Amino acid sequence: MTARRTARWALHWAITATVAVLASMAAAVPFAGPAAQFAGVLAAAAVCLIGIACAPHPGGTR
Repeated sequence: MTARRTARWALHWAITATVAVLASMAAAVPFAGPAAQFAGVLAAAAVCLIGIACAPHPGGTR
């Protein structure tokens, strides 16, 4: 993997992880207790799945 591809890959996952954390916090706001935890985990999982679907291919262009 070239340095440019590695940097693009790292940037993609850094942004995905940041958005997942923010989504989990935002999704939990209207709830309390276990429902808040569930909503946060569900939102973070959804962002991570979207990140996997949109990830740059390590072997080159897709």
